[in-house]
Amino acid sequence: MQQQNVPDSLKQIWMWRDQPLDTKEVTEGELLSALQLVEDLRKNGQFARTSEAEAVVLTFLASKRMKKPGGHTLAAEWLDRAISLDPSFELALKCRLRLYELQLKEHRFQQGYPSVRETDNAVSRRKNLEILQEAGRAELVELDGWCKLAAEAGEAARRVGESETAERLAVLGALYAERKRLLEVMLERAEEYAASLRGLFYSGESLASLQEAIRALAAQNEKRAALFDTNNEADAADEPVGKLSALEELEALIGLQEIKDRVRSLANFLRYRQMREEKGWHMRDQIPLHLVFMGNPGTGKTTLARLIARLYHELGLLEREDVVEVDRSHLVGAYVGQTEQKVMDAVKRAEGGVLFIDEAYSLKRPDSSGSDYGQAAIDTLVAAMTGGEYAGRFVVMMAGYPEEMRQFLYANPGLRSRFPETGHFLLPDYSTEELLLIAEQVASRNDFTLTTETRTALRERIEQAQVDHTFGNARTVQNIVLDAIFAKGREVDGEKELDWHDFTILSQEDVLPKRGEQKSDSAWEKLSNLIGLEQVKAELLKISSFVDVQRKRSAIGLPALPIELHAVFTGNPGTGKTTVAALYAERLKEIGYLKRGHLVTVGRADLVAGYVGQTAALTRRKVREALGGVLFIDEAYALAEGSETDFGHEAIHTLVEEMTRHQENLVVILAGYPLEMQRFMASNPGLYSRFKKYIPFPDYTTDELVQMLRLAVYQRGYLVHDKTVETIRTYLERAAASHQLHGNGRLVQNLVQEAMQNQAVRLTSKQAAEWTRDTLSMLEWEDFAPLFLATGDANGNIE
Repeated sequence: MQQQNVPDSLKQIWMWRDQPLDTKEVTEGELLSALQLVEDLRKNGQFARTSEAEAVVLTFLASKRMKKPGGHTLAAEWLDRAISLDPSFELALKCRLRLYELQLKEHRFQQGYPSVRETDNAVSRRKNLEILQEAGRAELVELDGWCKLAAEAGEAARRVGESETAERLAVLGALYAERKRLLEVMLERAEEYAASLRGLFYSGESLASLQEAIRALAAQNEKRAALFDTNNEADAADEPVGKLSALEELEALIGLQEIKDRVRSLANFLRYRQMREEKGWHMRDQIPLHLVFMGNPGTGKTTLARLIARLYHELGLLEREDVVEVDRSHLVGAYVGQTEQKVMDAVKRAEGGVLFIDEAYSLKRPDSSGSDYGQAAIDTLVAAMTGGEYAGRFVVMMAGYPEEMRQFLYANPGLRSRFPETGHFLLPDYSTEELLLIAEQVASRNDFTLTTETRTALRERIEQAQVDHTFGNARTVQNIVLDAIFAKGREVDGEKELDWHDFTILSQEDVLPKRGEQKSDSAWEKLSNLIGLEQVKAELLKISSFVDVQRKRSAIGLPALPIELHAVFTGNPGTGKTTVAALYAERLKEIGYLKRGHLVTVGRADLVAGYVGQTAALTRRKVREALGGVLFIDEAYALAEGSETDFGHEAIHTLVEEMTRHQENLVVILAGYPLEMQRFMASNPGLYSRFKKYIPFPDYTTDELVQMLRLAVYQRGYLVHDKTVETIRTYLERAAASHQLHGNGRLVQNLVQEAMQNQAVRLTSKQAAEWTRDTLSMLEWEDFAPLFLATGDANGNIE
């Protein structure tokens, strides 16, 4: 077919038509995207030959679909439409012939018609006759359809010039016709014999004829099987070749290349050990088979444990491939003696196979008291592994987070000695590309496909979720796809007419999370609306603009400069440091730098513990909580206060390590008084080198405080007279002139809060009839006056 005047978007389809490709080279999702493209071009009237293009795509779709379980119906529907759109498209005709052959090949004659013997008692003969007659009538009814299909297949073979196939199908058609005749004979003989059993006439001759008909039907099975022995190699290649071995199944998993190499090496060694023993050389010191799997959620720990259990069984090292999966709740009891019993029950169930302990580190909690029986579970397990009737008769595999598992094994020498380093498997997180492949697998096994746009949206969703160690890897991706499938069906109300893509395509909208009503103001608009802070706004605009430009440069392949976003906010209390930090985090999310854009505010008490070893854990916990956002450390200089043995220094060192480890996934802001922060930063070179941005927050002017007061009153649904505001301004100016004005923005909030309460006291002293809308809304000077005059200070010394 000529490609002249063909839109660029359809040229690939034209190439498929002229040079048919192996359907393995294209995914069903790509074909469905192509089908959608053709439909769009038809609706827009942009191309006159969309029918021929659609026939090509439908033919390839049918070719892939017919090989799936239950795919014949949809494949037939697509091929019928393809041929109706382009009757001369030979590939569609051949594909329909292959579909006919697959259907005929999968069809099986009724087997096992019950024998009716003269030696059986009368009840057995009548029962067998009933079964035989019922099965015969059922097969006879459906045989007409198969005869028709064989005839259509033969005609299709002749149409495409496959004479040998046509001859074979003609023989099959004759076989179907002969079977129909034999079934009619069998049913007739069965009815005659049934009548003879009722005593109407002699049964011997009828029984012999019936048995002969049954034997003739059974012989047809061999004739039918012989017709398909000569099927082409491609069909044979599609047939299942049996269950994959454990190693073959492992190789089929996505990613985990290093793990695959290690398991392959383990399998080679175990085979080597077997060969030595077969030749008479024995190892007195056996290599431990117990294993430890370390990795974040969804990295395949449980899957790998099951596969290695199968491998051990295939190599004859275990009697069974069964894996008994337990966790702390299955092993640790609530009272003395119960734990030992629960552990031994689990060991007994795992005898001959594998005992798999998930989150094994939870057996011994760092803060456990004497009433916790986790240590008893460990001691009982170690004893069962090394002695008693179950020693050497089961394998233990433990799994959990990497850091927690290392600490757990280090704290338990009895366990550590039985799980040598060679048996430790560290499963890495999946890359985004690997997770996309897993998503396609999940969709495919549920008979859905992903379009190119859907994969792009899914990549965005995955990258947004890849924030910290709680990301579920393959498990999260599976849940995303299953949620998308649910989203596909929850809108169906029975009234909407569904199209083909409603049943098989996951769209971009299905994959993206449903969002509620969007906020009207961006983070920058919120920051701009803050009163004062002009220097702060200018600095943050410069930072966010630089980040935005560098990310766009990187996206188009231009070199991008390193981005330093950690900052030091210096200023007195109430100058807006925490508020600006939250907007800074939100802004960095809006421009795509941070994935979550949340703010985690901490102080010294949240990071520093009172015992050795706990401070680092506390600090890491808070860092993990802040990943994808901003960690705001208020009064950060307090971390360095105290002696050299104070644990605040440990918190600082841990913070520096975590900042290096997480890089762009974490932004840290240190805040505090200007002088104290200068001394703090100068005291620690590690911190000094990582904080390049210093943003001072000046005290608010009197005019700014008055604006803030008006705004705070309005936001709370109250009113205030201009005269009252001017009186407040006078007192604020007096306090500022005498350097007695403290509190900044926090002062304004306190003034308004106290004034509202004072108004309530004032109003309750009056009659309820005097409570009007105006009186309930208006804050008078007498509501503010006690806050300025309580101390009798004419200068208005307020805080």
